[in-house]
Amino acid sequence: MNFEFFISVVISIFVMADPFGNIPIFLGLTGGMSGTERRYVITKASVIGSIILFIFALVGKPFMDVLDISLNSLRIAGGILLLLIAFDMLLGSETRAKKTDGPHEEEDFDSIAVTPMATPLIAGPGSMAVTMIYMNEAAGFDKLWILAAILIAMLASWIVVVNSDLLYSFIHKDGARVLTKVMGIVLAAIATGMMITGIGGSFPALLG
Repeated sequence: MNFEFFISVVISIFVMADPFGNIPIFLGLTGGMSGTERRYVITKASVIGSIILFIFALVGKPFMDVLDISLNSLRIAGGILLLLIAFDMLLGSETRAKKTDGPHEEEDFDSIAVTPMATPLIAGPGSMAVTMIYMNEAAGFDKLWILAAILIAMLASWIVVVNSDLLYSFIHKDGARVLTKVMGIVLAAIATGMMITGIGGSFPALLG
């Protein structure tokens, strides 16, 4: 597999997980927990999120075949979805935060780990879409590299959020916003390239 492609997969999935942007949300969700309890919930959420992405990576192609969805169509749709998410990150929408912010004292730890932390915050529609797209572009043993990229991206995301207390004490709310916007720019560029490839594959005449 092309090393640049592999790095692109890792970055795309990591950006979609948006660990820096999720730090304030995760701290709110785990506000009434001890440090040990918080690490347990975050670790479980990361594991569940990784499993979700692995499932989408492995069953994505058969699912697409059943629905007769072409790879180029998925590239275009996935690119549009990622671009919308990138705009949301860049424009600073608070919708997701309002839906998930604040402690949930009546919910048990396992429930919070599954939703909203594992999904949709860590493994959301964008992560699922980009995972399916990259998996369908890979062939043979290259698919194993995609799975490895998912694991690396999820591990990096876990390292960020499991140290959320320490990181947040340094970057604060404004720092988290800046990092989220930077990742939004990167994601927008990846989404644009994805759509260009999909449109070019569907309409080769446009490429001359």
